[in-house]
Amino acid sequence: MSSAVQMLSGGLVLVVMGLATGERVSHLPSIRGVGALIYLTLVGSLVAYVSYVYLLKTVRPALATSYAYVNPAVAVVLGILLAGEHITVASSIALVVILLAVALVVMGRRPSR
Repeated sequence: MSSAVQMLSGGLVLVVMGLATGERVSHLPSIRGVGALIYLTLVGSLVAYVSYVYLLKTVRPALATSYAYVNPAVAVVLGILLAGEHITVASSIALVVILLAVALVVMGRRPSR
């Protein structure tokens, strides 16, 4: 609950600061834009945060935080599949290195106590 209050408070501060500095809505967003915002709010924040907290409680921290390294790879693949983006050889090599490093973390063992 405290995280939700923090997120709402941060959003409120940003709205107030935006209005105080002269930011205004010049036109309404498109339906597609509203849909993207709703998706990011629900999936990007709520589902991801709940999943992360669950992982922190059930697996070792190194494994739970490995999502931060996988997210860019997922974003690149989604960009290729959904937005028709192109990837360079250097980017491909970097993605493979990142995914191999995450695989090493996943396969790692807990130190014995």
